[in-house]
Amino acid sequence: MYKMLIVDDDWLIAESLKAMDEWIDYNIDVVGTAGNGKEALYWLDKENIDFILTDIRMPHMDGISLAKYLHENMPTINVIIMSGYEDFSYAQNAIKYNVQGYVLKPIAVSELFEIVNKVQKKISLSVETVPQKVESGLTSQQDRLILSAKSYINSNYMNPITLIEVANKFHLTEHYFGQIFKSISGETFMTYLTTVRLEKACDLLNNPSLMVYKVSELIGYTDSKHFTKVFKKNFGITPSEYRRKISVK
Repeated sequence: MYKMLIVDDDWLIAESLKAMDEWIDYNIDVVGTAGNGKEALYWLDKENIDFILTDIRMPHMDGISLAKYLHENMPTINVIIMSGYEDFSYAQNAIKYNVQGYVLKPIAVSELFEIVNKVQKKISLSVETVPQKVESGLTSQQDRLILSAKSYINSNYMNPITLIEVANKFHLTEHYFGQIFKSISGETFMTYLTTVRLEKACDLLNNPSLMVYKVSELIGYTDSKHFTKVFKKNFGITPSEYRRKISVK
């Protein structure tokens, strides 16, 4: 059975669409509703969604932005856009994001299910060839995302950056971004950030004029005691001991 999520900031419209009996005839289970694109992303963390029926104008993250995100990160999800007449030309901009169809509000049920039927036939025809292509494309997108994230970390390690901050930068939920980062890079976000910071700390400790607390500040730690604890956990010696050791060489 296909799983669908309905995204519309008008809860009455969303719930009315969800309650339609016709979904069962098309083997579709409407698993829930979301009030905007960002809420939809939370659903994607916990459900394997096949269809998204989304309004175009919503706060925080509109239908075009959601379609763009799905096209770049989850291309197996089929997006159908709902729009008012005055938004229709704007909605058509989403064609580059592989949107499967558009339906005008107020919704004509027959028109909506005609689009749904068309997409299901398309899925059936390509079921043997699509998975490999999609998996390859998805991996490629994720690789590029993690490379960009690592580049951002390498340029901003001196700031108090967090997982949620970087996830937001790439319009992903904290949980989903953390999973992708570990899957692609083989280590957690925090492990990578700590490694980058400590490598820089080792370079800075070569400069005897820099106090340990200053080195701590320069690599993004506001608490020098915490920095010393992290350094010793990773290298087995404190920053001061490391400095004395390299000065002997």
